[in-house]
Order: sequence, then C-alpha cells, then structure tokens
Amino acid sequence: MPAIEVSDLEAIGHGVARPEQVLVSRDGRVFASDKASAVAQVRPDGSLHRMGRAGGEPNGIALDGAGRFLIANFGLGELQELDPAAGTVRALVRGSVAGRSLRWVNYVLVDSSGALWASVCTQSDDLVHTIAHGTSDGYLFRLGAGARRAEVVADGVNFPNCMALDQSEGYLYVVRTLTADVVRFRVEGARLGPEEPFSPSLGDRRPDEYGDHAGALLADRAVTRRWGMADGCAFDAAGNLWVTLARANRIVAVSPQRAATTIVEDVEGHLITGPTSIAWGGPDMRDIYIGSLEAPYIVRGRSSLPGMPMVHQR
Repeated sequence: MPAIEVSDLEAIGHGVARPEQVLVSRDGRVFASDKASAVAQVRPDGSLHRMGRAGGEPNGIALDGAGRFLIANFGLGELQELDPAAGTVRALVRGSVAGRSLRWVNYVLVDSSGALWASVCTQSDDLVHTIAHGTSDGYLFRLGAGARRAEVVADGVNFPNCMALDQSEGYLYVVRTLTADVVRFRVEGARLGPEEPFSPSLGDRRPDEYGDHAGALLADRAVTRRWGMADGCAFDAAGNLWVTLARANRIVAVSPQRAATTIVEDVEGHLITGPTSIAWGGPDMRDIYIGSLEAPYIVRGRSSLPGMPMVHQR
C-alpha cells in the first residue's frame, strides 16, 4: 500500500481549537469539532465558520440524516445535537446511561437506520487513574432512531475510542486507546455480539507500565510514543481500516487479513501532531483530512486509496 509523504500534506483551517474529529459532508464541506464553539466549518479560503456553543470539549462528531451534528462532549458528559442553521445545542443523552457515568463520552457514529452508537472511555471520574491502570470499565451504548432511552450494548471495554462500521454494517470496529489495538463486535440488530480481537497490537506498552506509577509516565513523550495510544479510525474503499496513533504521530492501515502497514509518520510532530481522526472527501474520495488533539489546524492531503463513504456521504 503506497505511503503518504509528510511533505505532500498541508495545514488548513488555522485557529480551530482542538479539532479532534473531522468529517466531510456529501457536498464536500469540511467540518471539525471545535472547543471554541461546537463545530467549525473550514471554508475553501481556509477561514472558519463557527457554529454553536457546546461547552466542555466537543470530541467525536457525526452528521445525521437531517443535517444536524451529533457531538460526543468529552468531559461535559453529554451526547449533544447541534442545529447548524440556528446554532442551538441541546443534550440528547446526559449524565448517565443505565446507571453508568457518561462523563467521558468520546465518539458518536450514525448507522444507515439513523441509530446512534457512542463510546464512553471510562466510568471513573479520574481519567488519569484509568489510563495509568488500564482499567477496563468503558462501554458502548446505542440510541435507536426516534428512541427516548439509550441502551448499553457492550460493557467492560478497555478505553473504547473511535468506532467504524464496515460497508455491510455487519461489524462495529472499536479502537482501544490504552492497548493500542482494534476489536470488533458483530452487529445483531440493536445488539452486539461478544468482543472479538481484530488488529495486531499497534503499540508497545509493557505490563510493568501499568499501576500508580504509570501516571507520571504520561509526561514522557518517548514512552507514550512507544505506547502509540490509538485513537481514530476509518475504512478505505478496499476494506483497510486506517488507525491513528496519537502519541506516535503515525497512521497505520490494518488490512482485511489483519496486517498493519504504516501509511504516514511524522516522528517529531512538525505537521502531524496528536492525530486523532481521518476523513475522506472530494469527487474521487481521495482527499484526506486528519484531525488532532494538539494542532490548531487540520492536515489535508491526497490518499493513496479512496475512502469508504460514510452514511452521511452516500
């Protein structure tokens, strides 16, 4: 699979705040989560059009069939909805789901039925403690189209982050940040089957790097670069799942045969720093956009393969 050279990439949308998630609409507009508002559109001239006031930290975002944005607000503990025309933000799910804390809700995904799938990294108030100990107390929940109540569909997941459905929506793929890998669940209507391993390990966190002492290791970039800290994911049209390694400043592609290949790497983080999401767009679906936890911009380039259109792009 052809690699992407960092020199072939560029920064756009300067000034966006914490653009963790990027998405491209069916008509080619580029959007990113934006801590300074809720969602920011990056106009063709590079300027920003900010929409709404979400508060907290807008993290994963998605578009529903009515053109509204769904926002997983990390830290505020809400799954929100943004009306882009009015600029209003309202909570769809807040506080808890079936008694489980929603504080660290991370990502939201819309399927072809209009149902929302979301991940919550941990039920603990102390995020650093969870990261240090590798506690498996995250969960996934689903809110059916028109439903009033969200339902937990997977429990005891190790720090679930970004998710993706394959083309047939037969499996839900989930990135696990602390173990730097991907697992998947068979979609059984409104339920999920048991967790299955999918990718090889994409990082190298040793068993002795868990425990009370491990919180201090988070400040050592050489250590966390080795850990990788997997974050975002998206499928290309050939069925490869691209995964961002936020601390390694690397993007890899996991083939249907489950082999991992490095697509692009920026070791020193001169352009790609803290990569957290991938989105494809353009007439041929080969324009690629990379979100970030750290950079005040989005990275744009050309992909070696076209992306698989997401539900809102079909």
